Amino acid sequence: MAFRYPLQSLLRLRESLERQEENRLFAFAAEVARLRAQIERLRDETASARRKELGAIEAGNAGAILQFLAICEEATAAVCCKLQTELDAAERKRLAQLAIYQAARQKREILQGLRERQETSYEIEAAHREQQSLDDSFLLRHRTFFDE
Repeated sequence: MAFRYPLQSLLRLRESLERQEENRLFAFAAEVARLRAQIERLRDETASARRKELGAIEAGNAGAILQFLAICEEATAAVCCKLQTELDAAERKRLAQLAIYQAARQKREILQGLRERQETSYEIEAAHREQQSLDDSFLLRHRTFFDE
């Protein structure tokens, strides 16, 4: 008779819950990565625009360009601040989801470990029963031999 784990359906449920929490964690991590990339892209674009405008200042249109640069930097700072706030919130969500995922994983690992211990115990017991059967048949053969 093959090993049958009585809590197999519960183990499958825990595995499913762990996968769901892991997928949620991946989604939060992707959001964090997207926001970081967006902030980095904004900073790169700002630096590039600043270099371009400073080149135009050298060409002689200093007053208007400086005023335009100040307005652009102010708008960029506001957008960057908004993105940073979103990033902070997304990072908090990711960390909270990480804790939920770790708890789901721990619950699954407990059931998995219990299953493995029970299966090992079953295999040892099955080997013991098989050895006992072999010993009994050996004794029966030799008993009939000695009885004759």
